[in-house]
Amino acid sequence: MNSIKVLDLLTGKSVWKAYCEYKESQWFSRDDMDALKLEKLRKLINHCYINVPYYTAFMKNIGMIPSDVNDLSVLSKFPITTKEIIKENYYGFTPLNLKLIKGNKSGQTGGTTGNILIKRNDAATRSSGWGAYKRFEDWMGKEPSDKMLLYWGGVAKGSARERIVGLISSYLNKTITFSPENLTVEQAQRIYHALNRLDVRYIRTYSQAAFELAKTFHDLGLKFKLKGVTTTAEPVQAEHRELIRQVFSCEIFDQYGCGEIGGVAFECDHHKGLHITEERVIVEAGVGRELLMTDLDNFSMPFIRYANDDEAEFSEEECTCGRKSRLLKSILGRTSDYLYLYNGKKVHWGLFLHLLFDTGVAKNSNMKKFQIRQDSPDSLAIRMISDPLTSFDKAKICTYIKDNIGDLSIEFIQEKEIENAPSGKYRPVVRNF
Repeated sequence: MNSIKVLDLLTGKSVWKAYCEYKESQWFSRDDMDALKLEKLRKLINHCYINVPYYTAFMKNIGMIPSDVNDLSVLSKFPITTKEIIKENYYGFTPLNLKLIKGNKSGQTGGTTGNILIKRNDAATRSSGWGAYKRFEDWMGKEPSDKMLLYWGGVAKGSARERIVGLISSYLNKTITFSPENLTVEQAQRIYHALNRLDVRYIRTYSQAAFELAKTFHDLGLKFKLKGVTTTAEPVQAEHRELIRQVFSCEIFDQYGCGEIGGVAFECDHHKGLHITEERVIVEAGVGRELLMTDLDNFSMPFIRYANDDEAEFSEEECTCGRKSRLLKSILGRTSDYLYLYNGKKVHWGLFLHLLFDTGVAKNSNMKKFQIRQDSPDSLAIRMISDPLTSFDKAKICTYIKDNIGDLSIEFIQEKEIENAPSGKYRPVVRNF
């Protein structure tokens, strides 16, 4: 039984069609991929010119018509959009033909930052996103019969029909779910027994949750062989990959996406970076390393050159797998994941991760999680779930920060729990000013 086709019938999507197209297009040459992107961009801009007031006004103001879209470079003429711009011009981003667009649904994004946007997507967008994800499963070596543990939070939502479809989807996709909230020894042991009892082959989770689960397993002397761990939502660090290999005898397959657009980039089995799904999204580099994204499929709420506050580093190399799609070398996190200091410095949270791990402080203290809280430009608090730090390790951290960052007041706080954002994602930095 083809589970994708069954779910397409139940949900009104066309995931199977998108998946089959993407299986072929993954081997496109650069010229063929650019031609596909241009064709889709023309359709999107034509739709916006006719139906989306914000873009109708913009294009008329600069004297542009849809037939002017003869090259991908025309995209640079369009303004950068943000959550704030869309919220201020919400009806301008609402298509006049919205009721005619198949499968339009609304939801919210921004649960991590608190900057909420009510966004829309349609059946074509969801089909495209899930088609790309199914291709990603091929890259991981996942077979239809392989079971997967979904290790993240969430509650049942939607209509009774949607909940029933969700249950059917879990059955057909062979997934089981555990929540990563308040991971205890008892919960870790229950997960371990479920992995064994159900012969689970993959885990899909947030990066930090994967690390915490692997760390707890390691501390308990538990190991379980998987075919892969797929992570999302937060940057994957080298320490994550190393521990996953030790505990689960497999590699991490990372993916990057956002609530507004869905799946954007995926890691193949050569692990040289994340392949941008260029069939469905154009990704540009904005100011610094900020990402600008154009969703080529979403007609119900066009995102053109959308800055979602995420940063990444592009790779100039091609993947050794033979695919020609552009690569994201690494996901750096959100622009909100910075500390702003009294001396004008802007420091990314990743510096503290490397400080704690590269110096051996994290290993010495059995650290499971940390968070940097900043209440003023001249102070910071390091919240930790760990054994108490020695005076030597505290001095090591303070000396490094003073010599390399600034003369800050530093507080070390031992915690039993560090809360995630309402979305369930890890927040490495909380800035209260």
